[in-house]
Amino acid sequence: MSTEQPKENRSFAPSPEALGAQTAMAAADVKGLVAAAVKEAVAGVFSQLGPLLESMAITPEKLREANKPYKDPAVIARELREMLIWKEDEAEARRQTEERQNACPHIDNNGRSSVQLVHNFPDRQPRGICAKCHAYIHPREWRIGAPDAKHPRGVPFLVEPHRHYQIVMQLESQN
Repeated sequence: MSTEQPKENRSFAPSPEALGAQTAMAAADVKGLVAAAVKEAVAGVFSQLGPLLESMAITPEKLREANKPYKDPAVIARELREMLIWKEDEAEARRQTEERQNACPHIDNNGRSSVQLVHNFPDRQPRGICAKCHAYIHPREWRIGAPDAKHPRGVPFLVEPHRHYQIVMQLESQN
């Protein structure tokens, strides 16, 4: 047996155990730096893409807007113009009918009344219809107006009798 002692390594090179520990610490540092760099890069990309992604997001409003059919502005303008003309024509027709009914004497060519009596109403009051001008001659009666948000069943109001209702009353008294 030899009594020789092992030589000590006096170099500055680290031992394999120390080298492994330093490598693990360096790897952890590199991982941390890479993770921080990736996090910063992703945050930068999303900060720039965020508004773009928000504008591209499908919201219910955008979905409803996308499902609407395309309407040509020229078609919309034409429809609006035609609707205004139609309303003017209706107003003119209403005015002419009112003038014709106001000018009607409610007497036929033989000199007799052209008003025909109508009795099929629940209040049992007679009404009349002129055979020449088609005027509806009604008594004083209740009517129900158009519904609105406050009155869903409409608002009842009293309508004064037609100005020629006395003709209906005269015809009724003759029967």
